[in-house]
Amino acid sequence: MGTKKLSYYLFKNMQPNYSPGQMDDLIARFMSGNITPEDQQELEKWIDASPENREYFIQLRDAWMATAATGPYDPEAAWEEMRQINAPVSVKRWKQVLKVAASYTLPFVLGGGVVFSWLTLKKGQGDQGRVTVTSPKGATTKIELSDGTEVWLNAGSRLEYASSFNTAGREVKLEGEAFFKVHTDPAKPFTVNASDLKILALGTSFNVRAYPEDKGVVTTLVDGAVRIDGSSTANPFKIMLKPHQHVVYKHTADQRPAGKSSSNSAITPAPVETKEVSNTDIYTAWKDGNWIVTGQTLEELAITMERRFNVNVVFKEEELKNYRFNGTFRQETLEQVLNILKLTAPLDYRIEEGTVTISVDKVLKEKYANALRNGK
Repeated sequence: MGTKKLSYYLFKNMQPNYSPGQMDDLIARFMSGNITPEDQQELEKWIDASPENREYFIQLRDAWMATAATGPYDPEAAWEEMRQINAPVSVKRWKQVLKVAASYTLPFVLGGGVVFSWLTLKKGQGDQGRVTVTSPKGATTKIELSDGTEVWLNAGSRLEYASSFNTAGREVKLEGEAFFKVHTDPAKPFTVNASDLKILALGTSFNVRAYPEDKGVVTTLVDGAVRIDGSSTANPFKIMLKPHQHVVYKHTADQRPAGKSSSNSAITPAPVETKEVSNTDIYTAWKDGNWIVTGQTLEELAITMERRFNVNVVFKEEELKNYRFNGTFRQETLEQVLNILKLTAPLDYRIEEGTVTISVDKVLKEKYANALRNGK
């Protein structure tokens, strides 16, 4: 189909309240994650209105995703990608759309992830389709669900929900860490599935940490009310949380999903710990780019560093893993964080090709030992 003919179809099938230029802006905002639920609904209607509309959208999506895989978004690189696939759309119009999209750089990864997932579920899967939003290592992502609920995804996290979300119910699946600011709807309780727990909320703000490697789920309630349902654990339990309460649930080797038998006749009680916390920022500061450390070992900090800065951390000596730290990092770079840690621990580091190698600094170790001896 020639450029003029395709442009005619595109204009013909535009929603009445949008000009072609306005629809281009809408597409750009959707791909970058800067679109309201209402505008996204309009965009969905437009894409479903004709094969030509879908073709136009998919071509732009392909250019966006192709450049996303190679690094920071570059509109010129995106245009070159379009030339490679011979997109039958005018040079002027494509460059304009791609430059508009590039102006929404902050939630770039979110936009790409949502576009890819959304188009996947649209291909004949109906209400059984799933939407997956991923926040890669080295980034945090904020999204707004169709019910108005706001979700912040920490680095290395994934949120999944049905394409029919908010139609009959509101249920999401979390792998990783997320902060939820739930829109109130008493008729449709908001449910987070994290590992083998169900966390139910109405209008509330809470944090859930459920990375697979953590082997457990940590829930912190900021305000409102939350119920944790552990019915599918080895020893079922339910807990109602009040504001400023913090619950830690850990898997054990003896625990098995419901219905699984065990050669061990003794049933280990569900390891659930509940405590009051005066400062919930300790568990939620990450969504604002901060990092509060309270008595964590360097081994624990290394796990967070790997997610936060998208690196691998290697220890040359095991003894370094047991050093403990307290403090607050506010938007510091990886090197700044490591230099701050050096102030209280005898460590040295080397950053090379995405790997941080941490070793004992013998000079610092002797210096700190002398300081301790002299202080006695």
